This record gives sequence, structure tokens and C-alpha cells, in this order.
Amino acid sequence: MTRFLLAILLTLFAPAVASAGQTIAVSAAISLKPALAEIAADYEAKTGDRVQLHFGSSGQLAAQVKEGAPVDAFVSAADRQVEDLVDAKLADAATRTVVAGNALVLIVPADATDPPASLSQLADKKVGRVAIGQPRTVPAGEYAAQALAALKLDARLSDRLVYGSNVRQVLDYVQRGEVDAGLVYRTDVTAAGEKVKVVADVEPALHAPIVYPAVVVSASKKQAAAKRFLQHLRSPEAQAVFAAKGFAPPPDAATTTARQD
Repeated sequence: MTRFLLAILLTLFAPAVASAGQTIAVSAAISLKPALAEIAADYEAKTGDRVQLHFGSSGQLAAQVKEGAPVDAFVSAADRQVEDLVDAKLADAATRTVVAGNALVLIVPADATDPPASLSQLADKKVGRVAIGQPRTVPAGEYAAQALAALKLDARLSDRLVYGSNVRQVLDYVQRGEVDAGLVYRTDVTAAGEKVKVVADVEPALHAPIVYPAVVVSASKKQAAAKRFLQHLRSPEAQAVFAAKGFAPPPDAATTTARQD
């Protein structure tokens, strides 16, 4: 009888034992770095799983998935990159979940004198170079370009725009005073401390909603573990970390399903 019961228990708990202690690779937008590093550390301590984080611009990370990079889950700073992977059947649409939101702000070096007080004032000749992310690969740059176009500033600033390979590079340009202004996420300002200052909030109506969708990569051999981590990103504990880092809570699903074409 004892052996029989032991066999039943081993059968019941075998799946849990097999899935414990797995290591998953997660590629994520660099603007998420402080928050995800803290969330992943807590998750590892509680579950025994390991999370290997790799950060970069969303476009570059999506391209790596297309090239066959060994990634289990992808967290983008915009819908477009996730939708591209889903369309190519490289990501599982059923696992898509929005984990956070953000806002775009106009920043200048902390010691700037007579800085622009709005996006419209970027057209003033007293403002020199303006940094934004590369719109083709950096969602923050795409949002910035949308806002400038909405205000008909894109053509007027075309010869003064400096493009960063990711949003943190844009932040660095402003911190070092290499440009007069830059457009970054509000959360990046928190990371910069007193080296930059916000001079204006960008009206959300000027650009597509800023969301962070996460998805499991179709080629992953650890899909169950990847799904568990993405589910954790929506947990109260993870959301508290996102909030502490300045992120907005995930917006209503109805506002995040439309593509950003």
C-alpha cells in the first residue's frame, strides 16, 4: 500500500517538479530595466525559476527574435513589434498581455537657462539640437515623431534632430548637454536623478497610446515557465514595483488591441 501511494504522489507532483527551477530568457525594452530587474529578482526568490534579462530597443530585440535568438518571452514598448512577431507566427497571440503604460516628456539639461517650455517652442531658433529615439526601431522615438508631426514640427526640426539607438541614449545626450532638449519616457527622468529636468508633458492625444505588451515566443521550449513570468508581471506585487518606478498601470484592454500602423 505504501509503495502504491508513493507512486500516486510521484505521478501527481511530477509535472511540478519537472517545471521547477527553469531558466527563461526575456528580452525587454530598455526603459523597463530598473523595474524588471527588481521584479525578476523577487520572482526568482519566490519560485526558484531564473530569469535572464536582456535589454535593448524594442525594434532591435524583435529583429533578434526573427533571426532565431533563443528568447522565451518578449516585452516591447509598443504594440507594433509584438504584432509583427505574431503575424510572422513567431509569437503566441494568446499569451499577449499589457503589463504597464508610460508617458512622454520633454526634457533639458538640469543647468539649462531659458529652455523651451513646450513642444511648440522647439521651433524657436534659440533651441539647437533635439534628441529622440530612432523612430524605425525605438518606440519612444516613434511616439516622439508622431507628436512632432501632429504639431507640424517634423519638417521644421528635420535638420536639428539627433537620433538615439535607444531611449537611454537620448537621455545620455541630454544629461551631457550634447543637445538642448530631448523626448523620453517619464520613467527615464526618474532614473536620471537631478541631471535633467522636465519642462513639458507631451499631450497623450498627440501620439499612439504608450503600452508595454508582453508575449511568449513561439519557438520557446519553456513556454509554461515563460507564461508564468508574464502572468506575474500583472500581479499586485509586480505592479507595485512598476508604479514605484513611475509606470502607469496597464490601460483597459480595449485601448491596447488596435495596431500602431
